[in-house]
Parts: sequence; C-alpha cells; structure tokens
Amino acid sequence: MLPFFLWLLFFIGSAYGIHFDWESIQLTEAETDNYPAIRFGDVDENFPLKPCKSIPGDPDWPSEAAWNRFNDTLDGVLLKPFPLATPCYAGPLYDPVKCESLKKAWGNMALHANDPISVCSQWASGDSCVPTSQPNSTCSQGGYPVYVVNATTARHVQMAVNFARNMNIRLVIKNSGHDFNGRNLGGYSLSVWVHNLRGVQYHPDFELGDYNGRAVAIGGGTPAADLYGIRSTYNTTIMLPGGSTVGVAGAYAQGGGHSSWSSVYGLTADNVLQIHAVTADGRLVKADAETNKDLYWAFRGGGGGNFGIVTSMVIATFPLTPLTGQSITFSTVPKTGQPTSNLTADVFWEGMKAYWGFCTALCDAGGFGYDFIRHATSQNVTGLTFTTSISLPNTTLSEARAFIRPLLERLNDVGIAIAIPQPQVQELLHPQRPQEPEPPQAPQDPPVHLSALNDPVHNTLIASRLFLRPNFATAPSLNLMSAAIRRFVEHGGYDFHGQIFTPNPSPRLTRPNAILPAFRSAIMHAQGYAPNAHWNGVSPVLSLEEQRARHERLQGYMQVWRDITPGSGSYMNEGDAQTVGWREAFWGSNYGKLAEVKGEWDPWGVFWVVGGVGSEAWVVGGREGFGGQDGRLCR
Repeated sequence: MLPFFLWLLFFIGSAYGIHFDWESIQLTEAETDNYPAIRFGDVDENFPLKPCKSIPGDPDWPSEAAWNRFNDTLDGVLLKPFPLATPCYAGPLYDPVKCESLKKAWGNMALHANDPISVCSQWASGDSCVPTSQPNSTCSQGGYPVYVVNATTARHVQMAVNFARNMNIRLVIKNSGHDFNGRNLGGYSLSVWVHNLRGVQYHPDFELGDYNGRAVAIGGGTPAADLYGIRSTYNTTIMLPGGSTVGVAGAYAQGGGHSSWSSVYGLTADNVLQIHAVTADGRLVKADAETNKDLYWAFRGGGGGNFGIVTSMVIATFPLTPLTGQSITFSTVPKTGQPTSNLTADVFWEGMKAYWGFCTALCDAGGFGYDFIRHATSQNVTGLTFTTSISLPNTTLSEARAFIRPLLERLNDVGIAIAIPQPQVQELLHPQRPQEPEPPQAPQDPPVHLSALNDPVHNTLIASRLFLRPNFATAPSLNLMSAAIRRFVEHGGYDFHGQIFTPNPSPRLTRPNAILPAFRSAIMHAQGYAPNAHWNGVSPVLSLEEQRARHERLQGYMQVWRDITPGSGSYMNEGDAQTVGWREAFWGSNYGKLAEVKGEWDPWGVFWVVGGVGSEAWVVGGREGFGGQDGRLCR
C-alpha cells in the first residue's frame, strides 16, 4: 500500500494536471495554521493597504529570528546573497584574483543567469556594485534583493508569495535575469529565483479542449538551451528565443516571444496551451482555455511579473520546419586591405530602402529577417555597416536563391555590388538564432559589454517601435520611414536593430490573448539603442541626472518613429518600459481588460514590475520617475 504522502502527490497531480513531481510538493492549509506569516490570502477579505513596502529598519520589517524561522520552514533554501562583484571591493570577501576573473567573464550572460540576484540590466540596480580595479570604492546592495528563495518546489514559491504579502515586503521574480528593463530587480525586496524549476516533457498527442497535437511541457525556469534538442530528437519545431539563457516560460512567453518561425506560427504566447502558476494569494492554479480563462488570456501577452509566478507551461509544437538562410552585408567603411569603400552614405540608405521594400514579401512568404545598422570604424574611416540574416521556411536552396534574387538585383541597381546568387545561402535545420555576419573591422567595446541585443546589454539604453504594413506600402511611405531611421542613426548616433516578421498564429491556435493588436499587422520590430549609455565599464558610473538626460534624448529621437506609425506600439520585452504612453504602446485596447484581471487576482499589489500592468499605481522612491530599482516602492 502506498504511503499517504505518495497518495497525496498522486491526487494533486491528477486533479490539477501537474507535469512535474516538484510541482506536486505544495503548501497546505494545515502548515499555515500556527504560522500566520505564510497563510494564504483571500481576495474577498478586507485588508489594509499600507502606503509603502516595508524596508530594513522599519518597525514591521521581519527580525532576524523571523527570517530564520522562514528559512527553516523553507528547508534551508533562503539565501542572503551579496552582489556578484563584491570580491572586487575591500572587506571580508575581497579577492583580487576572483575579481579579475569576474571582470573577464562579465559579458557572459551565463555568469549572471547562474547567480541568484545578478541580471542583464545592471544599470537598474543603480550600478551599485560594478567590477572595479579600485577596491576602496563603494559597493552596496542597491536595487538587488536582500533575500532570495531558491525555489525547487511549488511549495517554496507559495511560501515566498505568502510571506511577502503578509509581511508587506516587495516581491520580485528572477528567472534567468535576461531582461532589458530591470524587471527582475527590486531594492529591499524578497526575490523568488525560479532558475531551478526545470524540466522538459514532450507529448506527441497532447489533448486539451479542442486541441489534440504535439506539445512540450516545461518547468518555469527552463532555459532555451534545454529545449534546442527537442527539434532533432522529436522532429518537431518549437518557438524559442535566440538567446540560450532566456527562460522560456518567463517574460519571454508571457510578453509575446518571437522566433525565426514567427511569420508562420505566430508568437510563443499564441502557442501556450496551459499554465500552472502561483498567484498573489499563494495558491497554485491552472489556467487554460477551459479553466481560469481570464488569467489564461492575461498570461499570454500581459507581460512577465504581473499575474503570478509560472511553475510550468505547455507549449504547442509543429512539424519539423527547416529554414534556408541567406546573409547580406554592405558598409560605408572599407574592408580590410582596401583604402576606401565604394559606398557613399546616400547609396547606403538607398540600399536600406531596397531592403525594406523587400520586407513585406519576406513576411508574406513566412520568412524572418534579423538585421543591424551599426556605427563602425575601419582603417581610420568611420561609417555605417548593415548586416542581415534572412531565413525562409520549407524552402530549397534554389527556391531561396530565386526568392532573394530581386532584392540582390535592386541592391546592384542602386550601386551596391553584391554577387548574384549569393554563395552564403545555407540550410539551417535547427538554428538556435539567426546567424549574424560580423561587420568588417567592428569597433571593440569594453569587455563588460556585448552590443548585440541577444547578448548582455548591462548598461544599454533601448527603445522600440513596430512599423506596420502601411509604412512599407508605397514609395513615399518608405522614403518617410527611411528618413526617420536615418536621422535616428546618423544625427542621434544610435545603433539600429530590425526584426522582420508578421506574427500570425497558426489557424489551429487562434485563441484570443493579450498581445498588442497592432502586432498582427507589423512588418518590422525596430529597436534603437545606445550601448554603454549608463556605464562604459571604465569611467565612473553616470549620475542619475546624466542618465535621465540620455534617456530623454533617446525618447526625443523615438518621437519621430511614433509620429509616422499611428496606431502602432512597442514590443514590451525589447523596448523602453518608460516609453511615452507605455500602456497604449505595449497593449493598446487590451490594457483595460488586463487592469481588471490584475485587480481581481492581485488586489494587494504583490506583483509589480516597471512598465507592467497596474504599475502606474506605484513609484520607486528616490528615482524621480526614472526607471532604476534601487529605491523604496510606494503607492
């Protein structure tokens, strides 16, 4: 006869469709009877709302004994970590050898993903503890959490949510830390680190409601790297990010999630079939097309960190869909060994118009484009370099060459000599990310910074806008768009990144969700960014006033993009959380319903992220409207 505990796990798993054993380990009402700090919440109860979250030194901040009891009840998974660069500073943890190692590896996202509090967007911590060669300078906790629950079961997540809610402590969520706006940071907070809630289960015949087909269940902390092998092992295509450290079930899928197949199968959020998550009352709930439909709708496009902590997610997959790729590059700077380039700036931008004129056909063919315009220097000549990787689904090499040939002919017509056909055409059966050709003699950034947006961008300013079909429809509209982007790049001095796709969901997965409606008519997700805008890895960290001025300058240049894209918006996962009109930009007409769902499921304000649903009701003290997280959170 099975022990009672195993019968309980079996019952919970059967009743709620649990996918992983650790998800069956849950907090019970009986455990909370003599421990009020971890009791479940009740949305129907009257409860006082304090004006600010508690911080150390406040009378209601938990004592050391309270934290110890919490840790004991958590089975010892409560951490109190120091910032990652602490070994570079004078004190008991000073270690110059380790510091040098950290400085060399600082641009490696895996370093930050495997640390309980370090993140991609270092600037949002207030750059309070950066790698340095001056050990007598200052390192502080800044915007990093004070305590971390290293969750390995659903019970750990539930206890963290309940403790934070009942003790009035700010709660943050860290998956991999791969976020451009610091949504995984929070000063004086308790963090739930879901990095170790991992697992992958492939289901060839997953049934739920009207869906019967391929699917994969993943743990809430599963990174993309753990899923790349699914394609070859099971001959199936799954929507995944290019960055291998990105947590798929986190803000990536919850905010949308694009991939090389988005013009064929839509966004990852379109393909989410089921979610298990711990909501603000501390309970583990299921959300799908049949259960908690409002939460299911909100989780798919409403953004990460808003509605709960995802413990598992089921995502539909598709028949194996190979891609055929083609890379193109041209530049106004000379190639190695050549004294000059044949391209003038005007010819360069004519080439860009030729490329953009090709993009609608690319999207309609189910293709994807991944391009950059970067400032580059070669042999003392400064100019611009354009690189793009174009991929087409289920296309032979000869078909790909024939499809791309009109673009190559047009580039030659405007004065950009490119061989026809391009010899770089290749079959990409299982690409992890579009292959981006290196610009000739690209300038070297400081070692702590990688400029490609799939890599760490620790101190980069970023903003984005969706350019819609009308922007590509006529020669005058193309001219207007090209002039706006040229001004941004040449006059503003910013780099440009474009992703060409139209995210139309598969006909079998057209369930409503919270994705920005304008996204469905987009041709280009355009990003502008300023590398090292907050800190270049060498000079002193910029003051708040200097950072704010740089942010306002970027938004000023972005206004031209907004002016020529009426009715459009911005992709929240790769945009500025403080963009002008962010609610309309990220969700459009869906924001009102999202706010209602947020109010119904989280009346306490347990979950808060900058630029998130309902975030306008709170402010981070000391930041004066600027987006760092190193202050106290107040209503």
